[in-house]
Amino acid sequence: MINLSLNKQLDIIVPNTNRALALVLKEASPNELETISKDKDLKSILNSLLQGSAQSSQGDKTLLELAKNNPTLKDLGNVTSTVKDLLNTLKSEKNPLPIETTLKNFLVDIKELSEPLLKEKIQNSGIFLESKLKNVQNPQVELKTLLVSLEKNIAKIDTLGAKSLNQNIKELLANPILRDASNAALLQTPKDDFAALKELAKGVERVLSKVEETLRQTAKIERTQTDTDKKNDPAFLKETATIASKLAPFKNPQNLATHESVKEILSQDLKSILLKAGEEIANSSHPNQGELLKLTDKLSLQIDYYQLLSHLSNSSSLYLPFSWDSLEEGNINIKKDKEDRFYCDIDLKLKEYGELKLKLALYEENQINIHIFSDNSAFKEIVKENIYLLRSALIESQITPKEIRIFDTLKKNSPYESSYNHIDLGFEVKA
Repeated sequence: MINLSLNKQLDIIVPNTNRALALVLKEASPNELETISKDKDLKSILNSLLQGSAQSSQGDKTLLELAKNNPTLKDLGNVTSTVKDLLNTLKSEKNPLPIETTLKNFLVDIKELSEPLLKEKIQNSGIFLESKLKNVQNPQVELKTLLVSLEKNIAKIDTLGAKSLNQNIKELLANPILRDASNAALLQTPKDDFAALKELAKGVERVLSKVEETLRQTAKIERTQTDTDKKNDPAFLKETATIASKLAPFKNPQNLATHESVKEILSQDLKSILLKAGEEIANSSHPNQGELLKLTDKLSLQIDYYQLLSHLSNSSSLYLPFSWDSLEEGNINIKKDKEDRFYCDIDLKLKEYGELKLKLALYEENQINIHIFSDNSAFKEIVKENIYLLRSALIESQITPKEIRIFDTLKKNSPYESSYNHIDLGFEVKA
């Protein structure tokens, strides 16, 4: 969980509470609130929002039902339509706002969608923003870890050069920047002191220069030693050279700047962009400013809702991050069990064929079962006629289709549905 005293920069990135959850709590009955808050106060619920590896407590189950049945959240509509509405409203301005370009690039037509592009769209959908921020690595922490490893390795060598190098490493580790480095500090987004970072980078350069010298000396000594009097660890050269190669990028002070670690995430993630856009729109003179603010607010709330569902169902709940003219709305839910089996539910509402549900189970790395649910006879005939194409495409992608079956929606007798009872690990989504 990310606990933050929010400053101006982070205020547009990590909201204090999830707005979808706030709506649910606002409309919950006293009895429901009692169930939700049993053995914990409401503040702790808010603070633990979207915590990974969620426990399936009664409070979570109650919250999940309340979220799914909340009238405001149920009537939000689908993300693709909101994005299109937002784009159409933005077009009336001669001087386009930055968010217009972002949304155009984000809403890719399904015909142009590739596997890498789909992965990128899902990662930057906004659902995983807080997870990415939580898991981002502080480059200063990485440098500190590498130096500690190097210090331990050099201690194995009994030469004057090695002793001098070890002293240099100790001095570098005593630098206040490295001494206080932590991933928690990264999330506080402190200002980088580039003068201090330049000095730190020079220190890394000096250490690397001495590492090269020590490696040369050690290699020379090992060539003259016999097997009986050899004292040095034979793996020393390889291990030290590996650490040195990882240290090399830190000779550049730019690679030590903490803000660089989050800059790329914030520039690509839809939720981050939306929250920043709200401020830009509010300060603009756009003729449709009110409608734009309303739509950006709605889109942000939709993303919050998917994050809330992800946490409470211990899975990844996603909207479809692409445009498809035949689609009215669609959602994906992905879960993983302890045995590394993946389950994916895809719920679609097609303009011509109505509701379509797909249940996929991936196991043993490349074995897949696909169960298709539809009450539309014409659609089922189309699927039957083209199953061979689906099988061929899967095999071409090195996935073995063990079973592809079609069911009536009302029966819902997919034989692997009961497997969900054993699923307790979802994609980490934290805020």
